[in-house]
Amino acid sequence: MKYFATIILLSISSVLFAQKTGFTPDFNTSFSSYASSGDDLPFWMTANQNGVFTMQNNTYQLLQVGLTRSLERDSTKTWGYMYGANLVYGYAGASDFQVNQYWAGLRYKWLVLRAGAKPEPIQDAGLSSTNGNMYWSNNSRPLPGVTLSTDGFIPFFFWKNWFSFKAEYQENFLRDDRYVMDSHFHHKKLYLRAQLPKDWRITAGLDHNVFWGGTSPHYGQLPGMKDYFRYILGMSGSTIAPETDILNAEGNTLGMYSLEIRKSYANMSLAFYYNHPFEDRSGLEMANLRDGLWGLHYANTNRKAFLTDAVVEYMNTRNQSGSFHLMPDPTPTDPNRRHGRGRDNYFNHSVYRSGYVYENRMMGTPFFIPSINSEGISTGFRSTRMWMQHFGLKGNLCTHFTWKTMLSWSRNFGRYNAPYPSPLNEFSFLAESRYRSSKLPFDVKFGLAGDYGDRFQNRIGAFAGIHFSF
Repeated sequence: MKYFATIILLSISSVLFAQKTGFTPDFNTSFSSYASSGDDLPFWMTANQNGVFTMQNNTYQLLQVGLTRSLERDSTKTWGYMYGANLVYGYAGASDFQVNQYWAGLRYKWLVLRAGAKPEPIQDAGLSSTNGNMYWSNNSRPLPGVTLSTDGFIPFFFWKNWFSFKAEYQENFLRDDRYVMDSHFHHKKLYLRAQLPKDWRITAGLDHNVFWGGTSPHYGQLPGMKDYFRYILGMSGSTIAPETDILNAEGNTLGMYSLEIRKSYANMSLAFYYNHPFEDRSGLEMANLRDGLWGLHYANTNRKAFLTDAVVEYMNTRNQSGSFHLMPDPTPTDPNRRHGRGRDNYFNHSVYRSGYVYENRMMGTPFFIPSINSEGISTGFRSTRMWMQHFGLKGNLCTHFTWKTMLSWSRNFGRYNAPYPSPLNEFSFLAESRYRSSKLPFDVKFGLAGDYGDRFQNRIGAFAGIHFSF
């Protein structure tokens, strides 16, 4: 009960603070209840939920309280500010309280400085399996850190009528229990956008991520700020780095090419998007061209229609630049020749062995599920070679009821160096409905989810919840 009291007191104080200072935040609170026929909840109940589910049980109760103030969209204002927080209390045979989100930011013209832990904006109507990005799906708890970015897409000088760009530079602090403790996570991105005649729009960009620093139980203290520019520029390690970093790029570096092509029509829009992952030079040079995420999003301009949005996605990670890596391949003129750049083993790393996770949840596509050891620490991913098909649909049943469904089918092959004896097939689904009325300050949701196949326990679950917004 002390956790409920803490949430209520913090919520009341936040609202009072907002009223005294003239802020106009959005205050919301929700309670949801979940039950499953298996030992744990189905996949699509817990995936892409900002890491609020921290325990395994066949029943789960969640209470959330949030406060958000977004940046002003008035471009005539020189300064702007934002802040937000989300508190979560969960009960699943034991209690867990977390400050899931907390952030504050300041905008000066088109430049934004933000500190704290803030989730990514929802893309593709919330129907994408990865939020449209293989590396940032909102599957884990938001990372705490400092971010310097543009305020969305910014017109580019004298080409401003048709060309714009978006940039972000971010340093995050990984304070969870992991194999390399107190490590850092660097992220930067640059996206370019062209607005073409006849309502065509093309967006292309690059994301770059690096795990760096920290203390390893095997290597000891890893290089820190002294090698910072080597980390962020993708350079090879210095003489004080582990041997694997000296031979390759320092730290655990990985990233993604991104492309979106959007066409708007009078009654709908269509958006094709593509993510291409890379973990080293072979991926940068697209030796793993067959790997990536392909998606298509249909959006109806009539937001009261029976079908307002549809998403189709396909993801493949089986190639990984080939099945062998630097194998001996001598020739008469080069007896020490080695050939091959494959076995990229996506999202795993020999130094940062916990993998691409935060608080033991995958930060990217939720179909990569980490293995957790007896100490409760992620040891990386047993299966990095897979393909996946995903479908998402949503719309309106009538005036006050909306509907949403997601269907996913995946096949997992393990890793090149540890293949499964036979592929693991899995089908997961979600069906959800929500009641909303402009006359009431709350909405109600309820639904079903289930898993059938070889990867998870066969199970079906139900959930219901109520959400208040003020």
